[in-house]
Amino acid sequence: MSDSKLTPPPGKAAMSVRECRLILERLLVASGALPGEVPAARDALLAAEVHGLGLLQLIHAQPLTLPSKPVRYDEAGPIVVVDGSGRLSALLIPALRDIILERGTVEISVSNVTAPELLQALDTVPELDSRRISVSVQDSNTVVVSAEPANDTEAAKRRAARTRRITDAHLNGLPVPGVVWLELYQRSNAALLSESAETRSHAGYKDVDETGRIVKQMDDDVDVEFALQQLAG
Repeated sequence: MSDSKLTPPPGKAAMSVRECRLILERLLVASGALPGEVPAARDALLAAEVHGLGLLQLIHAQPLTLPSKPVRYDEAGPIVVVDGSGRLSALLIPALRDIILERGTVEISVSNVTAPELLQALDTVPELDSRRISVSVQDSNTVVVSAEPANDTEAAKRRAARTRRITDAHLNGLPVPGVVWLELYQRSNAALLSESAETRSHAGYKDVDETGRIVKQMDDDVDVEFALQQLAG
């Protein structure tokens, strides 16, 4: 953890959905995610936290990283085989959603992922309301996802459950241990630009030296005096 003097809230604190989304987005950027990958990955991770799967505590204990090897898909046989190349399983949710929507009825074997239980958040994806989703964890890095058409009653039940979870999260926040909240907040700041002469000038200061030290405050009176001095001399 950073040596910041901030003190974590005691016990569990209610993190807003908006703050959770922001922290997850920054963590993804800091982990090296490509800009085009971030929105879908962020929403998948947020869904896992809203679903109550303990995502934030997980990435507190095991920092979020993106392996250099790509995810591999084998769709030649009756069972779709996915090698996650060591990724957090929730990051595969957007791709698995697409496969399920394309196939309708399908069985997907997902291996080489961490925290495979996070794929239960597929139940939160609105586009899959018309599917009956089953997630069976085989071992610590393997899970089988099955999908088939759901009847209207099942689809309505899923929508109602998802609406309750989302509404509760927005109204009451997401209960997160204070130490987890603070550590992830500090770690997510790594995605921000470090302070420099260039960033300070963009923040409203024009006159800074090469080290970023402010040599003239930007206010109207000082600017006028400075301009007159320049003209006089």
